[in-house]
Amino acid sequence: MIKLANIFKPKETTDTQEILNAAYKKLENPIFIFNMEYELMAHSDGADNDDRICAEFMEHGKLGSETLEFFKNECFIDAVANCDGVTYLVSDKLKYDRVFGQLYNKKLSPVADLVIVACEKEFEPNTKELVKELCEKISNAFAKNEFYQIYGQTYQETIVKKLIEKSIENKGIYAGHVANIDNGLKDNIFVAIADAGQPNQSYDNLARLRNLFENACPQFKHFIYSNYIITLISSENKQFDMPKEFKKLRRLAKSKKIHIGISEGFENLFNMHIHYNQAMYALNSGLKDGNEFIFFFNDSVSAKQ
Repeated sequence: MIKLANIFKPKETTDTQEILNAAYKKLENPIFIFNMEYELMAHSDGADNDDRICAEFMEHGKLGSETLEFFKNECFIDAVANCDGVTYLVSDKLKYDRVFGQLYNKKLSPVADLVIVACEKEFEPNTKELVKELCEKISNAFAKNEFYQIYGQTYQETIVKKLIEKSIENKGIYAGHVANIDNGLKDNIFVAIADAGQPNQSYDNLARLRNLFENACPQFKHFIYSNYIITLISSENKQFDMPKEFKKLRRLAKSKKIHIGISEGFENLFNMHIHYNQAMYALNSGLKDGNEFIFFFNDSVSAKQ
């Protein structure tokens, strides 16, 4: 039985291309890596073959809208969104089966996908385990590359921006992207908008502010949008309570004089734009009261009534 862990010993490598070519020799099927925008990043030997999607990658360097629509209709995107990082993708409309794996940076944010196409050899019973092992090895290589740390953050912020601005027209195609943001959050999500009161801040200043939030509350998710820090807070309860972690957020807001508006709870991230507006309403209403630093949408609505 193949053991990928033994491919490189006694010589270890963190070079992605070297990893792919060595894995191809063992797995005997071509391997493709593409980023979250479906742009081809790397491939093993054997990439030139008679699979139409492989051919599209090789000719255009990315997948087009028709192929992504096909993925959606064949439930590939749902399968990827709901898998544990590795899954088979099988369709009677494709000549060859394939297996998918997700690649991560050192913050465990998804930054790329890997696909192996069974155009030279049928998959073996342990193929899924081998792909998981291969993805771990490549992810470890990505963890040593600063590009993937930056890309992982900016990619997720791009999706958050689309959700806030309600600019996603085809939810099916973006289901996997949104699931990556939703990963690790509990059932009930609250949008928090943090305003440090400094208009037109540089991205670097905002990034430093986001780092403060990440250090104080690493279990929440923090993004930069416009001139604000957007935090996704999750809870098991529909009504916001005061767990220990939230007290850290309040302490940070008070110490740095940062004002924060917090929305009602919700479950579907595709509704983020509604709750972003709620959090902004709470923030703007609360700023009229100079004695507090955190404001809740429900309190703002009650006060107006």
